[in-house]
Amino acid sequence: MIPNLVNTLAGLALAYAVVLHPTWVEQRYFPLAAFAAVMLVMALWARRSDAYRWFSSVNIVLAILLGILSLLPLATLPNLTFWGGFWVGVLVPTVALWAALYRPRSQPDAATQSVDP
Repeated sequence: MIPNLVNTLAGLALAYAVVLHPTWVEQRYFPLAAFAAVMLVMALWARRSDAYRWFSSVNIVLAILLGILSLLPLATLPNLTFWGGFWVGVLVPTVALWAALYRPRSQPDAATQSVDP
């Protein structure tokens, strides 16, 4: 649950930075690579406690895509930087918060159920 909450905050911070500080995000390597590293590590950590593996799988793929995006010359691609960072910054917190809050009901064991005659 904690890594999913950290991923939620990291994704919101990424969306904030992309929208309100685009020139900072367009620096090559550091800003997006740092967000990608945090999201990747937290998604790998969350994988052990998620109810379903697809929650962390989606966040792992998005973190890898963000890492690849950070390798491009971002100052010459402002639209790609904005939309790529924005969508990762929106999708990662959504999936991570969903994973943090979603706990399926456990099925009652057949041996513990009472049977009425």
